[in-house]
Amino acid sequence: MKMPLSGLTICLVFALLVACAPAATLTVAKGAGTGKESLSLADLQSSGEWGQLFALTLKGDLERSGWFVVGTGKYETLRVSGAAQGGPGGLRTQIEVVWPGGRFAWAEVSRDPREVRWQAHRLNDEIIRRVLGKTGMAATRLAMIGKHDGSDIYLCDSDGTGLVRLTQDRVTCLSPYWHPTGSHLFYTTFLRGFPCIYRVPTAGGSRTPLAQFTGLNTGGAVSPDQKLMALILSLPGNPELYILNLETRRLTRLTQTPRAAEASPCWSPDGQSIAYVSDASGSPQIYVMDAQTKRPRRLTMQGRENVAPTWGPDGRIAFSTRQNGYQIAVIDPATGAGTVLTSGPDHEDPSWAPDGRHIICSRSEGRGRSTLLVLDTEDRTQVPLFTRDGHWVSPEWSTRLAK
Repeated sequence: MKMPLSGLTICLVFALLVACAPAATLTVAKGAGTGKESLSLADLQSSGEWGQLFALTLKGDLERSGWFVVGTGKYETLRVSGAAQGGPGGLRTQIEVVWPGGRFAWAEVSRDPREVRWQAHRLNDEIIRRVLGKTGMAATRLAMIGKHDGSDIYLCDSDGTGLVRLTQDRVTCLSPYWHPTGSHLFYTTFLRGFPCIYRVPTAGGSRTPLAQFTGLNTGGAVSPDQKLMALILSLPGNPELYILNLETRRLTRLTQTPRAAEASPCWSPDGQSIAYVSDASGSPQIYVMDAQTKRPRRLTMQGRENVAPTWGPDGRIAFSTRQNGYQIAVIDPATGAGTVLTSGPDHEDPSWAPDGRHIICSRSEGRGRSTLLVLDTEDRTQVPLFTRDGHWVSPEWSTRLAK
């Protein structure tokens, strides 16, 4: 994902930062209801421990999606009926989903608890696709950095369950990025004493170095077509934006800013542009560059700092803006219109869910601790990803199902 502008990262990338821009004038959203579909699970019969786990997981997914209100079964126009039967052989589901515009059937067999949850996640996303014509977020995973004995990469499911530790580096690591298929993660680690980019399978296994050039190696955002990686290297002495061809290993330098530093690259959904941070103007701001023409365009014009961009599936860019602390904002790169979504303690490290509605971010809890929140950009609600103690930062949402 991004390289946070705090602590060690500031030393690496923005050591010469001069914060001199006026205060941001982005619109602060107060939150508004958007209207939700009424849905009933009253006719879904669940039996056995696994059947009940399936039903509870599905209900939680539907409510978290923000699109539905799960009611009592008297007046709902969208109904989920059938059976989720748990037994010695696993879970067997035979389900029908009916709404005024149509119906569909669902039948699967799951043979372990993780499969039970994933079947519920997939059904949730199928309901959203069929009924609303939208993309769901349940059948995805999240990567994050947990700082305990050192800092390492952790993974969990979209509802915060199934937390596992992926790496055992026990040294400083930064900036996890998902491979578009979900099969690998790319991250920056100080295993060799200086920041290098490594690739690690999300199913577990040996990590592989991808960028270990002299100096700074960070970033690691892979293009949607899986052929290119946008990364930050300090080969010329200062951090610059590069593209690495993953097949030929050819490097292409995109920026020429000898008195500035670049950071935090991310790709547009169509793979034609890269958003990144540069302090070329005197303070960290977000720029957009056409990957072919290499022409940069400054996107954020107000604010003391605008950092950590993440490009959403609908074309909006979320980022962290310094305004009464760090807050999460979104901006339309076509119009420049922006909105601040949060307030209060520092909110940083945003990453879009594939539904284009939700954002995962970190929030400072004080005393050197941070938690992870799922932010609904429609109704502005914030829900903790999980309630685990610790210091959790740099969350990154997978772009598609990644078991």
